[in-house]
Amino acid sequence: MESPKQKVEGDGRKTLRRFMKRELIDPTDQPLRVRIVAKPQPDGGEHIGTEDSLKPEAELFDDTNNGNGAPCGTYISRRSRGVDYSTSGGGSVEEVMDVNSELLSQESLVFRKLFKETKTALLKEPPTIQIEASEEHAFVALLEFICFSRMPPPSYEECVDLLMTAEEFQVLSCAYRCTNQLLRKLNSALSCFELCHKLRWPKVKELLAMEAMNFVTQTDNTELRVPKQKEDHDIMSIKNELLQQPFSIIKALFCMDYLKVESEDDVYDFILCWAQTHYPKPEDHCTAKELHLERLIRFTYLTCRKLEDALQCDFFHPESVSEAVMEALAFKVREPYRRRLPPGGCSSNRFLERCYKRVPVAVNRLWFPEFDRCEVYFSLAISELLDMHYSLGRRESEDFQFGPQLLSLVASYKEVRRTFYFDLSITSKGEILDENVHATRFMAMTNVGDSAEFVEMGTGTFVPAKQETAGGLDLLPGFLLQLLNGVCPFILDGFLHLLVEITCKR
Repeated sequence: MESPKQKVEGDGRKTLRRFMKRELIDPTDQPLRVRIVAKPQPDGGEHIGTEDSLKPEAELFDDTNNGNGAPCGTYISRRSRGVDYSTSGGGSVEEVMDVNSELLSQESLVFRKLFKETKTALLKEPPTIQIEASEEHAFVALLEFICFSRMPPPSYEECVDLLMTAEEFQVLSCAYRCTNQLLRKLNSALSCFELCHKLRWPKVKELLAMEAMNFVTQTDNTELRVPKQKEDHDIMSIKNELLQQPFSIIKALFCMDYLKVESEDDVYDFILCWAQTHYPKPEDHCTAKELHLERLIRFTYLTCRKLEDALQCDFFHPESVSEAVMEALAFKVREPYRRRLPPGGCSSNRFLERCYKRVPVAVNRLWFPEFDRCEVYFSLAISELLDMHYSLGRRESEDFQFGPQLLSLVASYKEVRRTFYFDLSITSKGEILDENVHATRFMAMTNVGDSAEFVEMGTGTFVPAKQETAGGLDLLPGFLLQLLNGVCPFILDGFLHLLVEITCKR
């Protein structure tokens, strides 16, 4: 693809004028001024919308305002801000075209606001869009998409530019089409994660990230031209491909909140493996520390064993990782059943869960002279409970250690004679080592008087060595019907909070 500078010198305003000569399908009802300003381009040429990508995210998406200091009835694109049209030289030009304002307003939030503002202020001059010269091709491609619902097969670079323009002018339908085009271009699916960091509109940012995630985890990379569904939808199913990627893509990917992984321990193991692959020599570890790889890990959802390992890891910045571990431990000792935070429950993504296959648990270990006891807090969101029902699946907790034995909690629905029952059980994992009898108490939180308390719902026993499973069928009588009707007394702030108490004689 030609660089923006080459386009300016070679094309003049031919692209826009060629579009203006075309006969539009929808009748026109509004003049629109397009102001194209020229400014010097950096060597090598950059693509649209990349200039401000390092700004804090809170400052990024302010483009529903008409640019920075733009007069009423004018929208100034990000790239052309700071350029004065009256002094921008002979390469700048204005063109006035007739458009269908209703069509543009339906597709674009920016055009909708601009036309509304012009009408409200009773302006005599037509609404104005100011763009930089290198944006002309992508802007005209956006107009063609809106007016003719067509998008010629673009190159990767052209598709990126069009996506950035659709994102700036808030045309979701075009952004969706660009996303599909990008994902189906060979070797570009993984680069979409890096591209997410240059996007500002949350809808488009999330759309591209989710579509890219689904594509790379559900498509056989050896048959990209003929997508083949894979059974494993975990991001680690493409671990070998990811290990070869540069840090920019790894950073973009593991900063995502909706990353699909088994547990945060898997993220920790992968980051360590990536560092060992790219920085194998001890003398290279200082370079790895400068990347601050620890910032890609949600320490609050690591198991205690991984937290201990992190403090000794030579790839992490010592001060930064120490602070992260202390922060995680402080988070873990708060009210255990509140370890899972509702959306908007925290200000930092360090405390946000990813899309874990295994539900995080909090484990309190209690020591008594004659027996050991642990309390395992296990919470499920309403969305997880509904998904379990409609897919007849189950949710496993992250593994936890009790004595010599590795255990896991499993929640599921079981259908017996057309009736669904909520089941919570304990299963042994790994090597079976413990032959002692374990006593269990199953509790659920509900409102008792003016406060929320855990109430006992069932008891049981199991012996790990006999591969027994402890649990309660129909642990919460009538739970599913109450949940579907929105009247379940065990749902508090969008979560079902469960507590399992496990006791074993010494």
